[in-house]
Amino acid sequence: MNVRPAESNDREQIRAIARDSLQSSYSLSPDQIEMILEAEFDDASLTGLLDDADTAVLVVEAAVDGAETVRGFVTVDVGAEATIRWLHVDPAARGEGVATALLERVRERYAEKPLAARILDEAVEGGEFLEGFGLKQGGHDHLLIGGEEFAVTVFTEGQSTETSTEPTVTVPESVAVDGGDRPVDRDESVPGSEAPFFTVYVADDEEEAYGYFCSQCGSTNVSIDGLERLECGDCGNTHLADEWDDAYL
Repeated sequence: MNVRPAESNDREQIRAIARDSLQSSYSLSPDQIEMILEAEFDDASLTGLLDDADTAVLVVEAAVDGAETVRGFVTVDVGAEATIRWLHVDPAARGEGVATALLERVRERYAEKPLAARILDEAVEGGEFLEGFGLKQGGHDHLLIGGEEFAVTVFTEGQSTETSTEPTVTVPESVAVDGGDRPVDRDESVPGSEAPFFTVYVADDEEEAYGYFCSQCGSTNVSIDGLERLECGDCGNTHLADEWDDAYL
């Protein structure tokens, strides 16, 4: 496995890896994926990245069927910090240490700078991997790509500010929702970016979950997707899935 600076003739493989990775590991619509590919990974954009003195693009090359093939890449914005913008691995090469090799090279190359990363919230995997290298969730921001704004989680070296273990508002024994008085489980919580979430049940027997109570703002307007990520529709408090595939990268 060889880590090296990307070259102009790597652009097609980089774009293909980005497409496959976005399709397999991000909860994005096909239109959003195409927009990101066009805005970030078309020939002109990749040429600009390769020519930009403030950006590094590194690839991992490995033998596939006797030929050296790009298996993953990372783009790094170099300023006061070395900030990872994109880190993609060919889904067929996951579990082979490709991302580890890339991140270790970034850390070695920019040893004098703090390491950071900005990861789209739509990414299904990756957070735990970054935390394994000492990065902590340090907050949330937004990134404009192709005219659309995407939420991002910011990872930095140092003290984590990602989750709060203490509610901001008083957690009630029950909440009135849809014409019913729903009990709230105050004994167990799910961590959030601003404050914990508490499960709301349909009835007092607490056998069937109804939803979640956000203890940042007191709302029950909390959505949950198929990846068990929570988001409060009133204040933006979020919970990202805790369990990531250890073989991902």
